[in-house]
Amino acid sequence: MNNLKLKVSGMHCRSCETLIKETLEETKGIFTASADLKKKTVTVLYNNDKISAEEIRKMIEELGYKTE
Repeated sequence: MNNLKLKVSGMHCRSCETLIKETLEETKGIFTASADLKKKTVTVLYNNDKISAEEIRKMIEELGYKTE
C-alpha cells in the first residue's frame, strides 16, 4: 500500500470534497481517499500495482481541480 498526499486547488465547498472522495474510492486499486477543504489537500491510500500516483493526479484534474 502507498500513501499519496496532494495539494489541490479549486475546492470551494463540501460538495467538492465529496466529489473527489467518492470518485477516487470507486476506482480499482484505491482503498481510501479523503479531501480536506480547509487544508486544500487530498490523501489517498492505494495499491501501486493497480494504479499509479500520476493516474490519481490525472483523475483529480479531470474533475476540474488543479494538483501540485
